[in-house]
Amino acid sequence: MKRLIFITSMLIVSTCLATAQRRIPFNAEWTIGEANHSVTLPRAWNEDDAYRVSIEQLPTDVVWYRKVFTLPNMKGKKVFIEFEGVRQAGEVYVNGDSVGISENGAMAFGFDITPYIKKGKNHIEVKTDNSWNYREKSSNSPYQWNDKNFNANYGGITKNVWLHITDEVYQTLPLYSNLQTTGTYVYLTDANIQQHTATVAVETEVKNDSKQSRQMHMQVQFPSALQVEGPIEPARLVNLQPGEKSIIRQTYRIANVQWWSIGEGNLYDVVTQLTDVKGKVFDEVVTRTGFRTTRFANGLIWLNGQVIQVKGYAQRTSNEWPAVGISVPAWLSDYSNGLMVESGANLVRWMHITPW
Repeated sequence: MKRLIFITSMLIVSTCLATAQRRIPFNAEWTIGEANHSVTLPRAWNEDDAYRVSIEQLPTDVVWYRKVFTLPNMKGKKVFIEFEGVRQAGEVYVNGDSVGISENGAMAFGFDITPYIKKGKNHIEVKTDNSWNYREKSSNSPYQWNDKNFNANYGGITKNVWLHITDEVYQTLPLYSNLQTTGTYVYLTDANIQQHTATVAVETEVKNDSKQSRQMHMQVQFPSALQVEGPIEPARLVNLQPGEKSIIRQTYRIANVQWWSIGEGNLYDVVTQLTDVKGKVFDEVVTRTGFRTTRFANGLIWLNGQVIQVKGYAQRTSNEWPAVGISVPAWLSDYSNGLMVESGANLVRWMHITPW
């Protein structure tokens, strides 16, 4: 038999919401059950049972997560909420209105909650269901990966939650399943490994949710460690009508690239700014990325132009650990990865579903 558990909230006042910060942590100040103490997400409601029962006996329930938060005047702004993952299903309510549901149990999802929020106190509720035999509402189909033999069933909001506050003209979020938007991407189109040079495409989807047409273009900033030439083609001025979306894409030649490789986690922050013709910045996004090339042919694998011997581990994608469930902290992830590296591994083959 299922139990019905309610997770209620305490009032929090997030002063950072009134600032220009675009991505705001939304994990703090949740309370569980009737206890009068707060917890911080990610938090699997049944994580403590990991030390009491085997995985096929982990309890399943309909669990409500609740939180009260305050907002300043959001006139002229957009407010999105992003969940990195809820198991198995999560239906989100803001101030009593249902804003949407996610039922895949693993991937990130999010909603535009601008129409539902108000100045001052707001309420958010998330109805979660981690039933072993959960079925998608639209198709009545179960999930093949939701199996007691290999996936520990840590239920609830098992990953981070974020608020995104933007201008009404903004770069979209890569949350296609719910928002039908693709976000910002930085990727190689060609590379010379020996000379440490590459051609890089910077692509962002922009949207105008204001009530008037807007002109805009994209400005790109690379780290000073890279030598940059470009954009190769002239920067494109985009005119968007209310409600319209468009893709802005520019390519650059870069030199002095340190490749992302085994034992060399060279990463770069690429900044994309959305500005009007007078230089006013509508929105700014920072994308952290690395550059590398791969090739798969004739039974061989090349990384950055060199054949590598692949050896490693097949790891459960949810990567659950006792007590913390799927919400693995950074230090524990580093510890786990370190054990694999020390044993000579250079690959993790994630199993069954998309990894965090």
